[in-house]
Amino acid sequence: MKSGINPIGLRGIAILLSLLIAPVHGDTPDAKENATAENSLNEQADSNKQASQVTPLAHRVREAIDNSLQPFSGSVLLSQGGKPLLSLQKGRGIDQESSFVIASLSKQITATLILRAVDAGKLHLDRTINSYRFDSDTRVDNEPNLSKKPESEASPGFDAKFETVADADLATAQADDENAPSSTAALQSPSPESVPEILYGTSTQEQPFFNPNRFDERITLHHLLSHTSGIDRLGKPNRFEPGSQFQYSNYGYTVLGELLEQVNQQPLAQQIADFKLANRLGGIYAELGDIDDIRQRAPALAIGLTETANGLSPSDLEITPSLIPAGGVIATARAFADFQQKLHSGKLTSAKSYHLMTTPHTEIAFLWPNMSYGYGLRINFDGDLTEYSHTGYLPGYMSMTLYYPQFDMSLVMLENISLNLNSLERVFELHNQVRAIIRERLLSTQIQDVK
Repeated sequence: MKSGINPIGLRGIAILLSLLIAPVHGDTPDAKENATAENSLNEQADSNKQASQVTPLAHRVREAIDNSLQPFSGSVLLSQGGKPLLSLQKGRGIDQESSFVIASLSKQITATLILRAVDAGKLHLDRTINSYRFDSDTRVDNEPNLSKKPESEASPGFDAKFETVADADLATAQADDENAPSSTAALQSPSPESVPEILYGTSTQEQPFFNPNRFDERITLHHLLSHTSGIDRLGKPNRFEPGSQFQYSNYGYTVLGELLEQVNQQPLAQQIADFKLANRLGGIYAELGDIDDIRQRAPALAIGLTETANGLSPSDLEITPSLIPAGGVIATARAFADFQQKLHSGKLTSAKSYHLMTTPHTEIAFLWPNMSYGYGLRINFDGDLTEYSHTGYLPGYMSMTLYYPQFDMSLVMLENISLNLNSLERVFELHNQVRAIIRERLLSTQIQDVK
């Protein structure tokens, strides 16, 4: 048996500490004082334990970004309970006030605005889009028929193909839109032999609902929000029976934006501005024009850079009205994190609408396994860890957002460099790594230990 003084432990330290700091007029500390001192030490120990758990996570995320093999320029915000754990800005001219085109993260905002219109009784998720767009008894008086826009105006005018394998929407948009960004040329659409003819809308034999002057009569707002509509532009048959499968559709969200303008009698950019002010979301806005034009009005917008064989060059992206609802919203990392925090805390929609938004409506194939889609959100439940996410890609900009409701933890990554699309694994290598780091940490942590 070893000689020496045995450690006295935390309780002994607490008692000695209370003796040393006891008022001179007191003889001995009472039981209440002892308990107070001990509780203080225990609270400090719990605080230190929590810090030891959270700080390594922020450090690991920062380390992954700093050591990335791919060029990174942008703003990253990791937060919990609305409080920043990591705020990182890298790149020339990038600071906390820098804003970025958030690409398909815009769909979360569009879906939220649609659900707010549903909550207000202006729209109904189970109503067909034709009943709003064409039927005189449901259209707003004197509202121009938006469906009669020239095809060049109705088209989204971009191919934000960051999702996974190429889809028919991309192939159709490239064929229809001569101004589609050339950076999408590296994407290959599925071969005709591997996809039924009807998927591309080239056959009308099996489509009794086809009318060249209307959309498929079965398409509802629910189908558009969940990318299960199979919608194609007027004059073309639907790609598949609405609700029967998932196919990512930027055009579907363009149509949702047009419906918002129709029922609210206001341009979508103004609706976003009003939404921002009403909910104190600061740096979220929508502007039209090319990046140089927008920077004249909003100089904090980061210049988008596109990776080419010759290096990085300024993006020629132009934000049009049809791009805004699917991918053209602009935001700072802080503003989008605030939006995400308020959305998931029930401050932006009714409880019923939020439930529908975060309910898996269809399974999807994606770079990450076991993914489903709600309304403007991807959903995953692997390891009993609920995850709401989305990614975004436009020429000059990439983005990713993650939210874990069990931990009230949020990540927003906004970048002003878009990597070459010749390798999706390389494009999303850092996103995949950061997501894996966060998930590994949360899965190994008891929910009650992270508050």
